[in-house]
Amino acid sequence: MFRHVAGFELRYQVKSPAFWVTSLTFFLLSFSLVTADSLHIGWGGQVVRNAPYTIALDTMLMGIWAIFIVTAFVANVVVRDEETRFGPIIYATRLSKFDYLFGRFTGALGAGCLAFLSVPLGIMIGAAMPWLDPETVGPFRLGDYLYTYVVLGVPTLFVMGAGLFALATVTRSIFATYIGALVVIVLYLMTTIYFGRADYAATAALLDPFGLSALGSVTRNWTPSERNVLLPPMAGAMLQNR
Repeated sequence: MFRHVAGFELRYQVKSPAFWVTSLTFFLLSFSLVTADSLHIGWGGQVVRNAPYTIALDTMLMGIWAIFIVTAFVANVVVRDEETRFGPIIYATRLSKFDYLFGRFTGALGAGCLAFLSVPLGIMIGAAMPWLDPETVGPFRLGDYLYTYVVLGVPTLFVMGAGLFALATVTRSIFATYIGALVVIVLYLMTTIYFGRADYAATAALLDPFGLSALGSVTRNWTPSERNVLLPPMAGAMLQNR
């Protein structure tokens, strides 16, 4: 039953307007990060627009705001049956609590991950635009996009999704869950400033839920040529964080 519940939830979420609106929004934002000459986030100088480092940094930065993607899907799972009063009917069936809760969560998280796939897709297509200076674009390497998405992006979605799903289950309120997501971002930005000192670099790299501190710790001393060819390895601070 778990598989059927998860599949139903995934299909339901993918058909919703929220899925396509969030996917398009994050695609355009990621596309702009690569194509806009006024936005040098991760690239510039001798670092090309589609360098592995740039892809990793942009993906993890978008992961901060992807918390709202996850909220839109996982909170809806909990609240939807309560609002439609369909919950008591489900509880009266032979469907187990595990299959119901974790099936719905898995389907909603899967929809969030599919929507977040628009981030590496936006970077990939943006780097292929013909009007860009060829000197600022490196060779296309599909593995760089897959690695950053699966290893650096999806774990963030899972952790944030699980926490917000629990919050939505407790509060039974989409509004309260969005407030919780906003509080997470505000606290993250505040603690990032505090832990930005060198004394707390190791602690920040370990506790940063979005992984940016770990990425900074691993790549701090990389040269431009290294940033153009190397992906952050799953070792040390990055492995512990993820």
